[in-house]
Amino acid sequence: MPTPKIIFDTDIGWDCDDAGALGLLHRLCDQGEAELLATVHCYNHPYVAGCLDAINTYYGRPVPVGLNYDQPRNHPDTYAKVLCETFENRYPAASVGTPDGPEDSLALMRRLLSEAEDASVTIVTVGDQANLARLVTSQPDEFSPLNGVDLITKKVARTVVMGGRFYEGWPMVIYSDNINNIGPVTTEWNIFDHIPAAQTVARLWPGELVYSSTEIGTYIVTMKGWKGENAPHDPVAVSYGIHNGGVGRSSWDHTAVLEAVRPGAYWQYRPWGRVSVNDTGITSHHIDAEGEQTFLLPKVDYQTVADVIDGIMGRME
Repeated sequence: MPTPKIIFDTDIGWDCDDAGALGLLHRLCDQGEAELLATVHCYNHPYVAGCLDAINTYYGRPVPVGLNYDQPRNHPDTYAKVLCETFENRYPAASVGTPDGPEDSLALMRRLLSEAEDASVTIVTVGDQANLARLVTSQPDEFSPLNGVDLITKKVARTVVMGGRFYEGWPMVIYSDNINNIGPVTTEWNIFDHIPAAQTVARLWPGELVYSSTEIGTYIVTMKGWKGENAPHDPVAVSYGIHNGGVGRSSWDHTAVLEAVRPGAYWQYRPWGRVSVNDTGITSHHIDAEGEQTFLLPKVDYQTVADVIDGIMGRME
């Protein structure tokens, strides 16, 4: 299997699992299992580009960074400002929107796809799907004569998104332990945060689209003991320390990274079909032999996957 070339699309800055997932992706790159092409954010916020670049720089991969300038959002900031202002990076808040600042996410993604070999890129999305919606509805530009659907069809091998709550495969109501306290889930956050984008992607996205739903990651608690006091040099550890004091966190976003890099290793797939998203953000999956969309179901136990993630990350206790 060819080494996946990954564009990592995130809403990093609020929940520490985004930072953990990006750290996991870098560690997998260190092991030669993946190649990171770029990191893009689904919002336009002054500190998140610097936050992304700080983690990329720490791991020795200052890849291109993009912001969604079409979506200026008051994104909740838990640790982005701290990472942006504390760790080495190319994008201080004042650079955002200037010629020296981060690129627009859509332009960056279209440029990288136009330069890529056919069917070579994997997109991993662990925030809302605004960037995917912009890409799939995009028109020809200076980078490619292809529209979004045709460019994705030609260049993207597969797409993995963290998102959704699929009652077809998970009839039970989800309750978490006292670490997460998320209670019953009907509409998953990454879908609810931008319902029109999720609807657009489900309706138009060509090729293989795999959803890692909230049930997959909730009980995979990792990164226990990671906090800035123990590793002040490590921006991922600092993010966990700020967010929850280093007690560990569900690994929703990590699961999408693992599935993108090691497809089918830890989860099985519901039969292929089509996903739909209603106007309140409820996701449904309809089996269809001609469809290319599915969601993950367990194949190994939760603790085994947690041990894999912590092992790759070199978890601190």
